[in-house]
Amino acid sequence: MEEEKKDCLMEKELSLYKDMFEHSPIGIIHTTLEGKVLLANPALARIFGYDETDSFVSSIKNIAKELYVDPDRRRVLVDLSLSQNQLLNFENNFRRKDGTNIICKVHVRTVRKEDGSVKFFESFIEDVTAQKRISEELEKSENIYRGIFENTGAGTIIIGKDMTILLANAGIEKLTGYSKEELEVREKWSILVAFPEELEMMKTYHFKRRTSSYNVPIEYYFTLKTKAGQMKNIFLRVDMIAGTENSVASLIDITSLKKAEISLRKSQSRLSGILEAFQGFIYICTEDYVLAYMNKSLKDVTGKHENGDKCFKVIYGLDRPCQWCDNDRIFKGDTVKKEFKSPKNARWYYAVNTPILDMDDKVVQMQAVLIDINERKMAEDAIMEREQYLKKENIRLRASIKDRYKFGGIIGKSPVMQVVYENILRAAAIDANVVIYGESGTGKELVAKAIHAASDRSRHRLVPVNCGAISQHLIESEFFGYKKGAFTGAGTDKPGYLDHCEHGTLFLDELGEINIEMQVKLLRVLEGNGFTPVGGVEVRKPDIRIIAATNRNLEELIEKGQMRKDFFYRIHIVPIYMPPLRSRKEDIPLLVEHFFEKYKPSNSFVPLAGNMMDALMQYDWPGNVRELENTLQRYLTINTLDFLNSRINRSSEKYELNHSMDGLTFQAAMKEFEKKIISGILTQTHWNRTQSAKILGMERKTLYLKMKSLGIDKLKSC
Repeated sequence: MEEEKKDCLMEKELSLYKDMFEHSPIGIIHTTLEGKVLLANPALARIFGYDETDSFVSSIKNIAKELYVDPDRRRVLVDLSLSQNQLLNFENNFRRKDGTNIICKVHVRTVRKEDGSVKFFESFIEDVTAQKRISEELEKSENIYRGIFENTGAGTIIIGKDMTILLANAGIEKLTGYSKEELEVREKWSILVAFPEELEMMKTYHFKRRTSSYNVPIEYYFTLKTKAGQMKNIFLRVDMIAGTENSVASLIDITSLKKAEISLRKSQSRLSGILEAFQGFIYICTEDYVLAYMNKSLKDVTGKHENGDKCFKVIYGLDRPCQWCDNDRIFKGDTVKKEFKSPKNARWYYAVNTPILDMDDKVVQMQAVLIDINERKMAEDAIMEREQYLKKENIRLRASIKDRYKFGGIIGKSPVMQVVYENILRAAAIDANVVIYGESGTGKELVAKAIHAASDRSRHRLVPVNCGAISQHLIESEFFGYKKGAFTGAGTDKPGYLDHCEHGTLFLDELGEINIEMQVKLLRVLEGNGFTPVGGVEVRKPDIRIIAATNRNLEELIEKGQMRKDFFYRIHIVPIYMPPLRSRKEDIPLLVEHFFEKYKPSNSFVPLAGNMMDALMQYDWPGNVRELENTLQRYLTINTLDFLNSRINRSSEKYELNHSMDGLTFQAAMKEFEKKIISGILTQTHWNRTQSAKILGMERKTLYLKMKSLGIDKLKSC
């Protein structure tokens, strides 16, 4: 009975083993020491591409030669199994029926006979090809992301839910002074925050970000404390990593830029996670230019969402590698930085190309980060073009000015006038204040007009102001304007000189006549503090340039206390000296020709005899060009060329000296001479005071006062 029970039990166990053998999802095979297949289950046959077990067993004569990719490896494994005399686990590459290779995990045990010799090897085989490939892809993806993570250009950390720093890049090491080993998984990010109030704020953001992103800023500033205790101003951007409780934070040191109010949002790529928020383009390719990765921004631009094509075709629209590509250098381990113009969209980019290494430090791929610098490049090109234009224009102007006899309304070809022209050009090229020195009548206002016309302010007004002609109690309201009701008679708002010349030029003639009190107020304007209209409260800061003129020695005025030093230094930046006419007499013929053309009667020829020109050249002209102009105008009007005690009649072409003035004092003689000149002009114009004043070069009111003081009366003259 006992024997029967044992036999029955064995049969059941054997039946159970056969059932497990046949239906096991893992391949099971029995082989001899020589490699002959004794037994195999259906799962094993399917692994190697056979539909039936019998077909597999009958087809395979020697597993080492027919199933192993490397036949010698079975010999090694058999020896190892025999020596260890225990279950052996390993992975191996096998060949399927169709010739494809697979990776299998193998567990082998040695079944021995009673005498200890090998009966057969029992192997349990599992196809892990798919898992292996997934693992390799994950490792490859990790290398890609790690490479990008390390080369973002900013200090970057990945933060866990409990504030622990899970990962830190080289930028963080440089920024904080802590090593990766000191930070990763060991410290919380709070160790980097200097001030408690900022820490509390950031903690609040940290936990709110993980419950609700509503109203939680992703960009803000804080003060970082380094390992050495140094304080740094930091711009921080934090984003959640999709599908996790982790976040990625990018830290940028803005210590040197803090006071300049620089908006980093316009100049830095907005990081969202490690890649997706980067506004530039990132791609990775192999040595043969095959794309392995593109970030979202690049995919959106190219419209390509699948990898595998050539980078130069997808990104740049070329049919061959880019001319600027340094593929050889990169795959030798060099990082290459370059600026180039894309042939696809004609925009300029700054590229940083870095090698990606495998575990054996071999360069396997290339990562490229592209930043659009088109606006900066266009600005640089515009500046270069402007610079070249100005150089050419400067050369042209200098070449043409060497023999120039006229500049604006200024006449003269002498060497001293060429210096004046050169100084006008220099003053026009900059926006600094100018003082023009010269005697009365030398043409200081013409110089001011020439500087303004050649400057960048020429599109706006030049406002001339005669400082000596403004009453001292009105000077402030004239310069700064006034508000309605500021004083009796101020019925409306009135703008001042400074308002009228906004973006233009204010010409202050007779600068030395401005009193000390007004100098203080103008100094505030020159220093950028602006002015307030009379009766107003609003401070106005005009954009003006000041050109001043004077016939006085300003340094002597400073010594006498009539001019402030600080006001002088603000005005006296570019001095220009106008020479008197007596120091450039070679210009008199040009001036004579100019004034003859200006004042001669229509369609008439007015001769000038040789002795007349000699007289003009010998005279010292204390009134300078203005006196010469008035003298010639009188000559063209009353046919007599006279100055001081000399007169030349155009009809006789001889000097006519007035001997009726003999015995008179100099003052009395001058008064009598002046009376005769004015009376002669009045008679010539039939006592038209307006026309006479114009010929004499004076205001009508001045002529009236002269007539009154000299006793000139129309009735007496008649």
